[in-house]
Amino acid sequence: MRSIKGSYSGVIPMNEFQKCLEQRRIVKIIPTKEMIDKEITNAEYDLKMADESLLKDDSKWASVQAYYSMFHSAKALVLNKGYREKSHYCLIVALRELYIKTKELDKDIGDDLETCMDIRHEAD
Repeated sequence: MRSIKGSYSGVIPMNEFQKCLEQRRIVKIIPTKEMIDKEITNAEYDLKMADESLLKDDSKWASVQAYYSMFHSAKALVLNKGYREKSHYCLIVALRELYIKTKELDKDIGDDLETCMDIRHEAD
């Protein structure tokens, strides 16, 4: 198990968020309103496209588009807390650390995003 040294003689296990930071798969930034707005716009567009794909009975493509709507929504939230993700997995980790752990979002949100990520992988 990876760990970091604490301020006492014991060893503190490194959590996934810390690992993502250490690996630079999550980086601290100063986001702009435009960056966040762009992600929200992308999320809305992908959701609209997912709806259209469903109307055409293309559930495979709709699942990919729906995932990306969720991805961009999560990315906007993480940006709002001053972080940028560089991996889909670490985006979920950041969402859990910054919003679910603090109870600003329900645990189901992170679980649903992870489930949809798995569905997207299967669709690809």
